[in-house]
Amino acid sequence: MKAPEGIPGELYDAYSMDGEISVLYNYRNDCSDEIQDMINANFTQEEFDKCVERINKREVNYYQHTDLWLYEALNAHPIKGKHVCIAGSAYPWYEAMAIVFGAKKCTVIEYSDRQSFHPDIEYVKPGNEGDVLFDACLSISSYEHDGLGRYGDPLNPNGDLEAMQNMKNLLKKDGLMYLAVPVGRDKVCFNVHRVYGEKRFPLLIEGWESVAKYGFAKESFTNNYNTIRESPYQPVIVLRNT
Repeated sequence: MKAPEGIPGELYDAYSMDGEISVLYNYRNDCSDEIQDMINANFTQEEFDKCVERINKREVNYYQHTDLWLYEALNAHPIKGKHVCIAGSAYPWYEAMAIVFGAKKCTVIEYSDRQSFHPDIEYVKPGNEGDVLFDACLSISSYEHDGLGRYGDPLNPNGDLEAMQNMKNLLKKDGLMYLAVPVGRDKVCFNVHRVYGEKRFPLLIEGWESVAKYGFAKESFTNNYNTIRESPYQPVIVLRNT
């Protein structure tokens, strides 16, 4: 499989919100067989156990401060005994975090094929979730990719917004979403990710009740920390499905 290399002309205005946000380019083909084979090599009991050991020490992984903020959020809003959904996974870090914090079961919604290695963790593709309603959802650096094609998903300028609204249908009433996305000045870095600012972030969380924020600052939506290649600044917001 090969990810699309550019935005089709007929979709450009929708991706740029009619010119209101910047569009930059940095191509990644993370749905290729080679990349997916490398990613899948990490989905083993051995690698999972390493994650558990590090999480028990409250260490951080790739997203660094985001993990520290997520630890705070999970301490304040526990998931013990709950069926937790995880939106996307390229490494079993957040599956391990959910289990460490007492989740009864984890269901990971992922476009790519993943093999289960743990009795309390299952992997399903979007649309194959079944009739279950989840108690909670962890979405850490996931929805900003939806609709950009990087991971084999179809091109859709509003893929992120639709994914967030779809999760409302998969969560129980009053279920909590622990959300982290790149925050800063609004932009689309095609096909790597989106950065959410004053224009698009309110659209992303529309219909959700904000419960708590971790790592947000006054200048969060005007900073330019998140670049075309990296997204180091991803504060955590806890949302309730009303």
